[in-house]
Amino acid sequence: MARICKKKPAVCTDEPLSNSNVCQKMALLRSILSTAYGPTGRLKQIHNNVGGHVLTTSTSTALLKQVDMSEPLLKMISTAVQHHTARYSDSGLFMGIFMLRLIENAQKYNLRTVAAAKVYKHFVEECNTYLKGDSCGCKVPVDFTSCDSLIALACSMITSKPACMLNSKETQHISSLIAQAFLYSIPCNSSGVTCFGKTVTIGIEGQSVSDSSVFPGLLVDVPEMLQIVDLKRLGSGPYKVVVFNVSLSGDISEIGDVALEIHRGVDPEHDLLQQLLKLGEQVVKDKVRLFACQKVVHPILQHYLRKHEVVVIERLGLALMEPFVQISGAQPVASLYSSVPAEAYGIVKGFCFQSCGSRELLQLLPSKDAAVSTMVLCHRNETMLEELKLTCQRAEHVLRLTLREPYALLGGGCTETILATHIKHMNQSKGATTSAALCVSQSEFLMAAEAFCNSLQSVALSLEHDGQVCLIDLTYGHRWVQDIFFKTCGCGLVEDRSNLEKTPLNTAYHTFSPVSLENTDSHPRILDSFSAKLNALNVAVEMANFVLDLKYVIKDIN
Repeated sequence: MARICKKKPAVCTDEPLSNSNVCQKMALLRSILSTAYGPTGRLKQIHNNVGGHVLTTSTSTALLKQVDMSEPLLKMISTAVQHHTARYSDSGLFMGIFMLRLIENAQKYNLRTVAAAKVYKHFVEECNTYLKGDSCGCKVPVDFTSCDSLIALACSMITSKPACMLNSKETQHISSLIAQAFLYSIPCNSSGVTCFGKTVTIGIEGQSVSDSSVFPGLLVDVPEMLQIVDLKRLGSGPYKVVVFNVSLSGDISEIGDVALEIHRGVDPEHDLLQQLLKLGEQVVKDKVRLFACQKVVHPILQHYLRKHEVVVIERLGLALMEPFVQISGAQPVASLYSSVPAEAYGIVKGFCFQSCGSRELLQLLPSKDAAVSTMVLCHRNETMLEELKLTCQRAEHVLRLTLREPYALLGGGCTETILATHIKHMNQSKGATTSAALCVSQSEFLMAAEAFCNSLQSVALSLEHDGQVCLIDLTYGHRWVQDIFFKTCGCGLVEDRSNLEKTPLNTAYHTFSPVSLENTDSHPRILDSFSAKLNALNVAVEMANFVLDLKYVIKDIN
C-alpha cells in the first residue's frame, strides 16, 4: 500500500545534555519527584486535557506510569525507575532524585564524562562495601522473633505516602495488618524449596480505616441465595472441592471462533445443557460440596447443584484462581466434555460468613498448610483507597525482601547523610592515592566527590517541604530538622542533647567519621528497605553515568 505522506527522516540530537530545553525538562522532573518525597511530600494530580479519570498520588510508580514524556532521555530515566520499583516496590523517588542530581552536579562542576563516571562508580562501590559491612552505622538487623521491626518498616512506607490520608492510629493499625498478612504468606512445616503464599486484597469504599482486617484463607463474594442455614446443613468439614477454568454457561458462542457442522434435528444448546447436567450428576455422586468456576455457570446447573446441597461459586475471575487452587489443592478442570478425574478434586477445611464493613463475604478456610490470606482494606473514598491498596501491596513485598537480606536502613534521611559523611572522611585520607588509581586529576576527583556527596544530601534535603532548616550532627552524621518540637533525629535513633554540635546540610563542615550508636535502648522509628535502597543506589549511579556518556539521541518522528 502506498504511503499517503512521505516518510520523514529521523531527528538526531547531538550532545543532548548541552541542550537547554532537555536540561530544563530534567530539572522539572527532578522537582516533581523531590516535592513528592517523604511523609510531607506534596500530592500530584494527573489528568488529561479532555477530562476523564483524575489520579491523586505521591508514589513514583503511579506518577511515572501516568505521566507521558515526549523527551527520549526522560523516558529512559522514567523506565529505569519503574523497572526498579517493579522488582523492589520501594525507593523509586530516592533513585530518581539521586540520579538526576548526579547528572546535574556533574554539569554544574563541569566534570569530564570519563572522570565523573570513574569516580561515581568508585564511590558507589565504597557505599556497597560500607553498607554490607559489620561496622555500618546506618544498618539495623530485622528481628523475626518480634513483629516490632516488621511493623516499623511497614509503618515507614505508609507514612511516606501522604495520599493514603491516615492518622497515627490508623497508620499503626494498617502496619500491623501488613505484618500479619506477611506472616500468613510464609508456609510452615515445609521442606525443600519454599514458595511464598498469596495475599489477596479487597477494597471497600466508604468505611472507616479501622474496619480493615486480615483473614486466613480466601474471601469471595457470597453466592446468590446462599444462607447461613445452608452452610449448617452441610455439617462439619472438610469439604470436597472442584474448580473449572472454562465457561459452563451452556452458550454456543463460548466454544470459540470455529465452524460448527450441525445435523438436521439436533439442538446443540440442549445437548450442551445435557452435558452440563451430566457433569453435575458426577460431582454430586463424588460428594463434592463446593463447586467453583472461573466464569459463568448455567442457571439450571446451579439449581441442580444447590438442590443437592452443593455450594456454587461462579465468576471467580482469573485473579482469584491461583489463591483458590493454593488453598484447596484442586486442579482446574479445563473441559466439560470429559469426566472429572479423581486427582482434580481438592479439599477446604470449611467456610463461613464474614461481615466486612458494608459487604458480606464467604471465607474459605484451607485444609492444608496453604499460606493464603485476604486483606480487607477500608477507606473513606476511592482515591485514598486505591493509594492505600497499592501501598499495602508494596509494603508486604518489601517485608518479603527482608527474608533474603534481614536488614533495614535508617530512614528519615539519616542513611543519606551518614553515607555522605563516610565518603568525605574516606577521601581525606585516601583521596590522592584513589585519584591516581582511577587515572583522574586530584582536583577532578575532589569535585566529583563533592558532586556525589551533595547529591546524597540533596535527597535528605528533599524530605523537608515546609521551609524548615535541615541539619547534620557532627558526631553521628544523622539528619535533623531545626524545630523545638523535634527531640530526635530523622530516623528517631539519636536523641538531642545540648552538646551535640550541628550544622546546616550542604554547607562546609570539617570531615569526620560518623560514630555508630551502640549499647542503646533507643530504636529507630523510621526504617527503609535495605534491598530496595541498595539497588536504587547502584542503578541510579549506573543510569547517571549512562546519561552523562550519551552523545546522540536518534528519534523517529513518523
